[in-house]
Amino acid sequence: MKIKVKDNNYFIDIVYKNDEGLINYLDENHESKFLVITDENVLNIYEKRIESFMKGRDYFIYSFPAGENSKSIENYIKINEFLSKMNFNRGDKIIAFGGGVVGDISGFVASTYLRGIGFISVPTTLLSMIDSSVGGKNGVNFLSLKNQIGSFYFPEYVHIDYSFLKTLDKRNINNGMAEIFKYSVLKDESLFKYLRDSDNLNYEKIISTSLNIKLSFVKDDEKDKGKRQKLNLGHTLGHGIESLSNYSLNHGESIGIGTIYMARASYKLGISEKDYSKDLINAFNKYELPTHYDFDTDEILKVLKHDKKIKANMINEIFPVRIGEVISKRITFDELRKVIELGKDDE
Repeated sequence: MKIKVKDNNYFIDIVYKNDEGLINYLDENHESKFLVITDENVLNIYEKRIESFMKGRDYFIYSFPAGENSKSIENYIKINEFLSKMNFNRGDKIIAFGGGVVGDISGFVASTYLRGIGFISVPTTLLSMIDSSVGGKNGVNFLSLKNQIGSFYFPEYVHIDYSFLKTLDKRNINNGMAEIFKYSVLKDESLFKYLRDSDNLNYEKIISTSLNIKLSFVKDDEKDKGKRQKLNLGHTLGHGIESLSNYSLNHGESIGIGTIYMARASYKLGISEKDYSKDLINAFNKYELPTHYDFDTDEILKVLKHDKKIKANMINEIFPVRIGEVISKRITFDELRKVIELGKDDE
């Protein structure tokens, strides 16, 4: 399956055990030099596959330890030093081969080195396939704050091979499922019912459906000024929870909890007629996803003061109206405290 992103002029291939599209794209850029950026876990599993599709090309592999801590300004600097040392120029390309951490830091490097060089995304986790590999958001963590430094920069080509999911454990698969549930709450009740009721998921279907939902929000709003902000459902609380857990909770898990809390707050504020947090909790239980995280409101507000969405002490928050529809409300930081309190209280 192929998706053309007309607005940003790139293609997304969704395949199974097939590197043909990636090889063809690399062949079209045969004069380029390539840096494959990955993490050590992915490299241990897929080094031979990387060597296979890179055979005969001028390329290097740069790897770092797996995990959120590698998405740092220190690694960003080291990769730039490597590119400079190896004389990479604007005609050369970076290939992000891995999950969200690899994709985020690779895209940020590509957007800033020589003011921008080519960037190819090969996501290997479900979360990165349906989220971070498209949409153009890149960055690194800074001072223990999530994605504090970053850029908007789109890939030239995205190669999604969902056979990579075979090497993921159940928790990492379900980490991606939490983000897919978020898409269903945003725009697609039928997707929610499919995830809730199906015992044999069609990954091509849920990946393509999720990508089309995300791209519909990104279209005409690349820089996150309007409708794209609805993709932040669950993210304000979720990023705070992720930071407070010291990343013991995965990104998708944290966003899932944030989405549940926003659904609960939405009901208590009279925005939704039903408490859809209960529907989400029941569905999340099927995928062994966490549905609760205990935190001190003052502590999370300290983290959230650095949220990129805050302007003049106001923040846009996304509230579910029902499964498949949300609204955006601009609230003060004091009102955010009330929303958090309502959301975390399951009484």
